[in-house]
Formats: sequence, structure tokens, C-alpha cells
Amino acid sequence: MTSRKAQAPSGDESVVYVYGVTRAKRWRASAALLAGIVAEAPVRPLAQGNLMAFVSTVPKSQFGADEFRSALSDAKWLKDRILAHQHVLAELQSCFDVVPFRFGTIYLDTAQASHALTRHSAQLCRAFDRIRGADEWGLKLYCDAPALRRRIECKSAAIRLLRAALAHAAPGAGFFLQKKLASAFDGETAAAVAGCVQHTHRRLAVCAREFAEIDVQPPGAHGRAADMVTNAACLIAKASVPQFRRTIARLQKQYAARGFDYELTGPWPPYHFVSIRHEVADAAQPDR
Repeated sequence: MTSRKAQAPSGDESVVYVYGVTRAKRWRASAALLAGIVAEAPVRPLAQGNLMAFVSTVPKSQFGADEFRSALSDAKWLKDRILAHQHVLAELQSCFDVVPFRFGTIYLDTAQASHALTRHSAQLCRAFDRIRGADEWGLKLYCDAPALRRRIECKSAAIRLLRAALAHAAPGAGFFLQKKLASAFDGETAAAVAGCVQHTHRRLAVCAREFAEIDVQPPGAHGRAADMVTNAACLIAKASVPQFRRTIARLQKQYAARGFDYELTGPWPPYHFVSIRHEVADAAQPDR
């Protein structure tokens, strides 16, 4: 955590930005301040019962309802703010179990934020029970379709028979055999992908507390030539991380020659494993 002396805006000029909540019972007043989402807005604790939110008092000129919506069109500003939000959560995550709030969770003042903690306290406590001692890890599985098809070409007896029949077929029969060959390739490719995905899930079930399936991304989003065939979030207990990493390494070694590649990211705050309905207060409206 970095030390920062700051004078945040106050009164009608400010609103309260919330990063996340912990179930910590105390926070050392002498602890170094963590830089917040904007300059001169350090992170500070806001205790409410047995919960503690981490917040920044931020200028309404940037984070008021209308101002924030307008600022979202500035790509650089948005990127920098998202990275700052993630950095705060990463620092908190190194010390606590954290229920992360989504980017842009803003309240009119600390009283409204405290009221929200009270209103959602039962849900938050259940979330903490679910994520206790664990982090989220991202797992993506890619398939290089041409490499897999080459593997199938070499290993599949059915494909070899169709190739041989096609080589000696009359033109009319060859047309139908070609379609049959294409269909066989598609079927064996799909089966190979499904088999790899299912085997991966079975192996990881031993060390993952939970899985959450995420929509796969198109190549334009993930930037690879290969197809993404699995996109998952895994809730992994900190004590199980070495086993988790070893399992991924073994799967990579087993499936690399078949055209599959695993990508592991994390640890992340457990966004996909908390179902709290964070009520994002409109900074221009009173709390409902």
C-alpha cells in the first residue's frame, strides 16, 4: 500500500465510491493509506456492524450521476479508473476475504452507503461464508482446429477408410463420400473438444470449490487465432492453489499435441461467486 496525503472534497461537492466489503472487525488507524480511484481520494474503511466497506470520497464533478455517465465516453479516463479500482481490490484481497463491488458503485454519502450495508448484511454474510479463504481464477481453453484435424487425420481409422474409399471412387460416388468425410471430421472434432472439456472439469473438480461458466469470446475479443472452447471462473481455496496449478500443467502437457492450450489468470476478487444485488445509488437522487 502506498502512503498518500490527501484532502478529499466534502459536503455537496462529493459522493462516496465503494470498492468492496470485508468482514474485518478492525482496521489499524495507523495503516498507510491506499491510493484510490482518483488522486486526492485515498481509500478508507467504513464500518457498519460486523462489516467494513472500503470507500473513497470522490468529487461529484467526476462521479455525480450525469458526470460519471459522461466520463465513461473518455476511453483513457475509463481505463485508468478501472485499473485503479482493480488495484484497490487486489491490495485488499491480500489482507482480507473481499466481496467486490462492481466498478462505478457510488452513493450520495457515507450514511447512504452504511444504510446499504445494513440492508444487505444477511446476503453479504452468506457471500463471505461461500468465499472464505478462496480466490477466483480465470481458466480459458483454446483449440487450434487445424492442428486437431491433423491429429484426427493421423489417428482416426474411420477417416483413413473414408480417404481410401474416396481415392478409388467414381465421380458420382466421390461427391457423397466427400460430404461423408467432411461430416466425419466435424463429428470427431466436436467429440474431441467435448472430451477435453469434460476431462478438464473432472480433473479440476478435485481442487476447485466451485465453477462458473462464462460466455466464450470470439477471436476478435481474445486476440488468438485458435477458438476459445471454454471460459470459466474457478473458486479455489488458497491452500489448493499449488494443486490447481499442477493439474493445469498436467492437462496442458496431455492435450498440447492435440491442439489444445490452457490459459490461467488470477487470483481475482470472486466476482462470479457472489450474488449480492449491489444497489448502485444515483448520486443525484436520494436513497430509496
